[in-house]
Amino acid sequence: MPFDPVALSREAERLAFAWRDGVPLRRYTRFRSSRHYGGNVAGDVSGCNLRCAFCWAWRTAFYPGRGRLYSPREAAERLMAAGPYRVARLTGGEPLIGWPHTRELAHIMARHGYLFIVETNGILLGSGDVPASEIPRRAHVRVSIKAPDPELFERVTGARGDALLLQLASLERMLEEGLEPGRDFHAALVMGLAPPERYRWVLERLARIDPRLVETLEEEWIVLYPHVKRLLERRRLRPYMAWDPERREWVRGS
Repeated sequence: MPFDPVALSREAERLAFAWRDGVPLRRYTRFRSSRHYGGNVAGDVSGCNLRCAFCWAWRTAFYPGRGRLYSPREAAERLMAAGPYRVARLTGGEPLIGWPHTRELAHIMARHGYLFIVETNGILLGSGDVPASEIPRRAHVRVSIKAPDPELFERVTGARGDALLLQLASLERMLEEGLEPGRDFHAALVMGLAPPERYRWVLERLARIDPRLVETLEEEWIVLYPHVKRLLERRRLRPYMAWDPERREWVRGS
């Protein structure tokens, strides 16, 4: 049976987030630098509210109790020590889980001159559990749309198909708060799950919300790391097209 990702968020939060003396703590497994966004410092967090079949970080995303708890100040110090870059992000899990921690961390990083990127699936924004009004104005939100339609969303994430509508609603909520596509947020779309024509459904809905969402759309392709291949095989899923880093070529499925 497909699950409710909002309910799963609350279950994950019980393990991945805690309050200590009024300070919001979040679990991390590591701090590092990476090449994305022209170079950035990243904190890998535990816990997610989806179970994507192509998740490269499933060992921590699916297990919210892994790692250790850090305060926003501690996380900021480790991010700033992770590399010379002035862009920071959280990855490996869903940063809207334990939102008070992420919000405070974003403010701290902004005060130190960093661009803070919130990489999210947007479900908790779309549901209203995280108010769009609380997004720091100096942060940038990247919403990763996980599938081209509700049917395929349910197959690849394990969550109810209608949760894809919450992903789209997150974009509407940010627009209502006066945030601008491209400047303050953008959508990314997981490509290659199905033939191109199947993406018409989601592209039309993005255009209805705001044409700029299509103009600034980021394509997100599945990378067939060995552990991702194993996860896809267990789900009996084969992407229509994906990148194989071992063969260094694009491969087609069925």
